Amino acid sequence: MTGLLLLHLLFQAALGWEVRMPKDIHGLQGSCLVIPCSFSYTLYPPKNPRRVVWYQWVPEGYPLVYDPWNANEVIEKFRGTTDLYGNSSWDCSLLIRNLEQSHHGEKIYTWIDPENVGWRTYKFYDVTSTILVDARPQPPSINIYGGERPGETITVVCSAFHTCPYSKPNLILNGIEGSDQIDNEHIEGGLWKISLTRTGVAKAESSTTECSVTYYGGITVVTMKEKTAQASVLNEQDPAHSELKNVVVHILAPLLAVFLLTCIIAGFIIYKRRQQQPLIGAQESHTQLEERRSHWNTFSRRFIRSEGRAAWNNRGNRSDTRQNLVYFRESLNQFYY
Repeated sequence: MTGLLLLHLLFQAALGWEVRMPKDIHGLQGSCLVIPCSFSYTLYPPKNPRRVVWYQWVPEGYPLVYDPWNANEVIEKFRGTTDLYGNSSWDCSLLIRNLEQSHHGEKIYTWIDPENVGWRTYKFYDVTSTILVDARPQPPSINIYGGERPGETITVVCSAFHTCPYSKPNLILNGIEGSDQIDNEHIEGGLWKISLTRTGVAKAESSTTECSVTYYGGITVVTMKEKTAQASVLNEQDPAHSELKNVVVHILAPLLAVFLLTCIIAGFIIYKRRQQQPLIGAQESHTQLEERRSHWNTFSRRFIRSEGRAAWNNRGNRSDTRQNLVYFRESLNQFYY
């Protein structure tokens, strides 16, 4: 199969003719359609290169789709609605106005100077384009850039696709004010993209942008999109907020470290003091006990001496005995208290 196609292309190149058009193309019902077409040749030039005729592809015959020389013979569904689009002598593009559902699936082709260029020179009917009619258009798309806060620059782009550069769709953008720029870009195969770009200033924290597109024939479709801008407050991306945050961190961090270190040292001191209190109490108790023992020993020695004297000397002095009793009483008080 690939070999046959290659031979066919080589054969066509050898003949010196070529016609280019999309194999199929979409159009909007009730609107217009332009089928892009171009041709070139290196041999067997036409006598009248501006003589372009379009036909409906059928197994037999040559029903006319466009022929200004034989306008009355054009089939009814195309009569009065077709014309050539383009000014180049190498252009054979066809314009169809008021595209109808009856055009859906039609396979058509062009013939350059059919009165002088025959099928033996180039088989024009081998290069066809099929019309596909869409009942409803696709809604336009809205893209919003910037405008995160009120007062910032915002750019809104409203775009729509079409296949009729003869009468471009009309775009209307509501919900934002600013300067406009319109671009109509050819994508491929007769598909175009028209865009309305508006640049302005975001005025509110929340807004609704509406884009409407009106196609040839009065067909309109609308798209809306919400845009919520952030309030004018500090956030992490705000340079002033970041600087303030750095200052707070550099000041509070050392203070917090000093505070924690102070708490640790104070806790350690309190812990050590509480451990030393039982030892001090024990030392104090031991000291008091030693003092009591000392008083008791002193008392015992005096009492024994006094009793000894009384046993061997009946004539002892009673005043000494009384003094010993007083000392005994004081010693007992010190021992118990």
